[in-house]
Amino acid sequence: MTARMSAKAAHAILEAAELVKAPTWSETRRWYVVSGDRRLLVIEPSYGGVSRTGRNGWTWWLADGARMLNGPEPTREKAAIAGLAAWQRWVTRKETP
Repeated sequence: MTARMSAKAAHAILEAAELVKAPTWSETRRWYVVSGDRRLLVIEPSYGGVSRTGRNGWTWWLADGARMLNGPEPTREKAAIAGLAAWQRWVTRKETP
């Protein structure tokens, strides 16, 4: 589980984030969004479409295992943007009593 942090700390991590191929890309086609040595997101092709390959976009989830409900995004980059926005909301959320 990702620890909660201030908005300023989360912003610094987001500023350094980049989209990179996973080490197992040739088998999984997954990409990671990383910041320094921290993996933030996992992005992978989403299937079920009508294209020749069956792919209908890209889906993402938080790298710490918290799956978020999200529909497929048209590109890896848009999936990364949507995922990072959710990551920022997740790590900066207020404590609930």
